[in-house]
Amino acid sequence: MKKYILAFGLVIIVTFSIILAGCSHTKEDKENIIKYLDDVYGKNSYTIKQDPNYKYNYLVNLKQYPELEFKITVSRQPLMSPFIWSDFDEVFSKNAISKFISVNNIGSDKLEYSDTQFMYRTEVNSLEELKVSYEKLTEFINFVSEKYPVIVDTDLLDVRLDIYGIILKGDIETETKYYNVCETKKGVIKIKSYDEIYNELAPKIKTRIQNSDGIIFRASDGRSFSLGGDTFEDCFYKGLKLKNFDTKELEKIILKPKEMSDIYTFSSTDNYNFVDIEVQAQNLTDSDCSLYDATIVKAVITGSKTIFIDTVFIDLEFDQRREWIDPYEALKISPPKTNEELKKGVSYKNIRVLFEKYESWEGIKRVTLALEKR
Repeated sequence: MKKYILAFGLVIIVTFSIILAGCSHTKEDKENIIKYLDDVYGKNSYTIKQDPNYKYNYLVNLKQYPELEFKITVSRQPLMSPFIWSDFDEVFSKNAISKFISVNNIGSDKLEYSDTQFMYRTEVNSLEELKVSYEKLTEFINFVSEKYPVIVDTDLLDVRLDIYGIILKGDIETETKYYNVCETKKGVIKIKSYDEIYNELAPKIKTRIQNSDGIIFRASDGRSFSLGGDTFEDCFYKGLKLKNFDTKELEKIILKPKEMSDIYTFSSTDNYNFVDIEVQAQNLTDSDCSLYDATIVKAVITGSKTIFIDTVFIDLEFDQRREWIDPYEALKISPPKTNEELKKGVSYKNIRVLFEKYESWEGIKRVTLALEKR
């Protein structure tokens, strides 16, 4: 009987200790929250009350923005030190966006707040159209600065511009370009000008129409190439480095109609993926053209662990721990049989493909892709 009484007494003591600890935390948490609010927003600049639905949360209204209410609490997570959390960022940022859009027409552009920054998304076809969207973005920055200075004071006015629709050299298709247009530090706003963006994009705009019949390939984690679509100049915008050639000398080279260029090697700049891509270009026009305007018609890839050809992923590195699919089987074509196929590769759509295996072990050491229809 005494054992039961002792156990019951211990339960009461533990329960009472937990209650006392909770009360102690509640008082300490509120003190820390008050100190935080005073430091960030200033003393006597807000009202605070306990959340009736959850006693560990507090509801805060800044006197300058009485219609906006945000939550604040001390978050306690396992294996982490307690920290103050609030949804001030989300409440004020989304309200600023809503108010701005209600009085400003941004057309098909999108403006939203995500995690730590504002994002302004636009789809344009030219730098002239981009300027219109950029001006709308700066109008938003000015609006927030005037109507919501607290967002500036708390360094929340960071705005990223996402540009979609403009095709640059090296792009196979349109890709989103990201620019941090506005950054705020210690209450000071720094804005990237339109001229800065223009000067960065203008020299990279692709002026040549991309051949839709080109076969796309991508080695390892690099950028995509279009065999029969990319120009030699596009290769300089793939994150690769040209080996053993002076670009100034290459700019002077002129190719006759149907003339093939020399072979040039571009290497990966990633120290963990030593990939080389040898490319050969051809003048597919009926008049002279520069090497830079010639079309890539052949590529030889070495050192790559994987490759995408068209829409097919191919594992080039053999691993006995998993099932390995023969590359020709992956493309649903037969391996080379004739002397011509062993030399030039097997037909796949409008290219020829040749996979060369290592002599001593399984796996592919070299992939050759060549445009067949020219």
